[in-house]
Amino acid sequence: MSQYDVAVLGGGPGGYEAAVRAARRGAKVCCIEKGDLGGACLNVGCIPTKAMLHASELAWNIRRAEEFGLRAGAPEVNGPAYMKRVAGVVAGLRKGVEGLLKSAGVEVLRGRGRLVAPDRLSVEAKDGSQEVRARAIIVATGSRPARPKFLPWDSDRVWTTDEATTAEDLPESVLIIGGGIIGCEFATVYSELGIPTTVVEMLDRLAPNVDKDVAKAILSLLKKRKVKVLTGAKVTEVKATKGGVTARVEGGEKVQAARALAAVGRVPNTEDLGLEAAGIERDGLHIKVDDRCRTSAENVYAVGDCAEKRQYAHLASRMGVVAADNAAGHEARDDRRVVPIGIYTHPEVGTVGLTEDEARQGGANVRAARFSYRASGRARTCGETEGEVKLIADADLGEILGAVVIGPHATDVVQEIALAMRCELTVEELAGTIHAHPTFCEAVLEAAEAWLGLPMHAVG
Repeated sequence: MSQYDVAVLGGGPGGYEAAVRAARRGAKVCCIEKGDLGGACLNVGCIPTKAMLHASELAWNIRRAEEFGLRAGAPEVNGPAYMKRVAGVVAGLRKGVEGLLKSAGVEVLRGRGRLVAPDRLSVEAKDGSQEVRARAIIVATGSRPARPKFLPWDSDRVWTTDEATTAEDLPESVLIIGGGIIGCEFATVYSELGIPTTVVEMLDRLAPNVDKDVAKAILSLLKKRKVKVLTGAKVTEVKATKGGVTARVEGGEKVQAARALAAVGRVPNTEDLGLEAAGIERDGLHIKVDDRCRTSAENVYAVGDCAEKRQYAHLASRMGVVAADNAAGHEARDDRRVVPIGIYTHPEVGTVGLTEDEARQGGANVRAARFSYRASGRARTCGETEGEVKLIADADLGEILGAVVIGPHATDVVQEIALAMRCELTVEELAGTIHAHPTFCEAVLEAAEAWLGLPMHAVG
C-alpha cells in the first residue's frame, strides 16, 4: 500500500492546484485522475469555449470593419480548422498542467479513485488496482453536464457541452436548450460565425441567476446577432434523424436544427465515491464543507463543483488552495462571499456580490449608481459603447455590496471591485483611487463618483 501525506482525488482546477499547493508546502502528494488532467474546465469547458469565443469575436469584428474605415469581405469560416485550433489550445495547456505537477513532485496515479475509509482510497486502472493511504484526502471530483431524460441521447445529433467543445466541425445550425450563462456563450459563438441559432429558456428571462440588467443586455446582443430567443418556453419533445433534430416547444412551436445542444446545468460527481464508508455527509448531491473546506470526516476535504453550488473554476482553485493548506498543517479559511463571475458574451459581463434586488431584500439601505460606456473615451475609441458599470452599496456606510460590469473586458474590470470588496473598501475610497486614462477601468471610478453624487462625465 502506497503512503502519502495528502491524496487528491481529481485533477481539475481544484484538484491539481490543491496537489501543487500541498506539495509546495512540503507534503508527499499524489493526484488520482481517470481522465485528462485539467478537468472539465481545461478540456471541455472554460478554455475551449473561450478559444471559440475569441475566434467568433474576430469574425464578428471583421464584418464590422467598415465602421473603422477598413474594407474587408465577409469572413469564410473553416469549421474543421476552427475546431482544430481549439483542440490545440487545450492540448498545449494540458501538457502545461502535467509539467506543473511533475515539477512540484506530485505523483499522478491514473485510474478511478474511490474512498474505502477516511484515510484510504482504492484506485482502479486498466492494468489492475491499488490501495492508497493518506494522512489527508482532498475530494475534487468536479461535475458533468446534465442530460435531460427527454432528449434522444442515442443520436449524435444531440450534444452536451462536452461534445460541442470537442467536435471536429461546427454545426450547420443549432438549437440551444437552456439560456443560462453557458447557453448564452454558445449562442454568441455560433451566431457570430453566421450559424443559424435558436435559444429556448424555460424561465422568463435569459441568465436568470444574475442581475436583471445582465439579462436585458444579453438579450439585446443576441438579437443583434440574429439569434432567435424563446423565453418562458419549455421544450417538450426532441426527435432526431440522420439529418438533424426537430423540437416541439410548449404552445405548439416547432424548431428544426442540425444539432441540439443541452445547456441546462451541471451535476456534481459525488455518486459511488465511497462517501458513506468514509462518513462524509452531503447536502443533496453536494458534499458538505465548512470555511476550511473540511467535510464531516476528519482529515477529509472537498473542493470545487462537488462541494459548491456555484460551479466556477476559479472558486474551485481557491477552495483547493484552502484545503491544501489545511491538509498540510497550515491553517487557512475563506468564507467565499466575494466570488466574481464572468460571462464571456460580446460584450462581456462581470458581476460580483449581491444583485440590486438581493441587496434590497436583505434589508440594507441600498443606493445604486451607474456609468454608461457611451460616455467613456476608451470605449468610444474602440467602438464598443454598449454597456455600463453599476455599483451597489449601502447608502449609510458606503460598503460595496455588489457590482455589475457590462462591456469590453468586463471580466477583467470587475476584479478591481472584487478586490475592493475583499478588502472592505468603501465607495469613497474607490473613488479616491487614481485610475489610468484612457482605460475601461475608469468606468468604475466614474460610477463611484456618481454614487457619491459627484459625477464627472456622466450625463443625465
